Amino acid sequence: MGILDWLKPTPPLDPTMQARIERAVTLVDPLIKQTGNYERKLLPAVQRASAYCDDIAARIPGPFEISRAAFATDPLVHALFGSADDIEEMLARSQCVRDRLLELTLASGPCCALLGMRHREKSGFGVELTGDMVRMDVPQKTLYFSDHTLAEPSPDLATARQRLSALLYDGLLKSFAAHVAEVRTERDDLHREQAIAHAYVRSGNDAENHTRRLESLRKQLRATADTLQPEHLLVTLAAALADPELHLRLDPVSVSVDRSGVITGTGQAGEGDTLHFAELTSRDQRRWVVILASIERDEARRALERFDTARRYIVI
Repeated sequence: MGILDWLKPTPPLDPTMQARIERAVTLVDPLIKQTGNYERKLLPAVQRASAYCDDIAARIPGPFEISRAAFATDPLVHALFGSADDIEEMLARSQCVRDRLLELTLASGPCCALLGMRHREKSGFGVELTGDMVRMDVPQKTLYFSDHTLAEPSPDLATARQRLSALLYDGLLKSFAAHVAEVRTERDDLHREQAIAHAYVRSGNDAENHTRRLESLRKQLRATADTLQPEHLLVTLAAALADPELHLRLDPVSVSVDRSGVITGTGQAGEGDTLHFAELTSRDQRRWVVILASIERDEARRALERFDTARRYIVI
């Protein structure tokens, strides 16, 4: 690299990366902007986190058609819902479908959305046929899903994955921002305890013990104050974004079930239909089964209309 290379102006940041850097700083602490060269210092970590979120969004299975017809023909859809009516009810009760009703009215054809659910297993006893022999009271586990939730409806698959990547990145930021908020709460609690300790010292009641307590609180406050300094927040934010696996993970799952939902294997050699889905562990550390769902706008619109009609009643 020659001396002329040093004199060249620094190339501008990619607009997408710049927007994501600004989003991170705004959510965590806008005072980070006072730190010199904060954008360049955050850039590698933001690029790493963004690529990680892009990868997870690309690996979410789907799209799968979610409809009454698919319930009868697709083993995965049949396992995800208790009945075809449950699909219609899910569409009608979905807040994101209701919020986007105008768009559903103005357009036709399929749209793509994230469908999240809780994965459940229920132990019990059932009947098993082995050759010509019927065995009674055989221990069995039944697979079922609950809490179906739609999110991020998009006009097509590519847009859906882009939106999901942005949503996942935002989740990483909110996880770190929540940690910073906890530290600020701890600082405020320490200030209150320090004021109480000061009062006890001034009263002269057991002053020696309260003096020691006051000194301990002062040390804790200094450490907490250092943690919340913009320079320190910049470093820890970059470290968190550079290691996103701690807060966000997508695990593939395979399981074999029969048409009644009884688990027959783990996807390798089990009898019945083998289902493939993924479990997303996000910032609250709860696990969601996630797929990308293809939903006909007309079917969603009809479900909303039927649901609203069923809710009408006469007040006397």
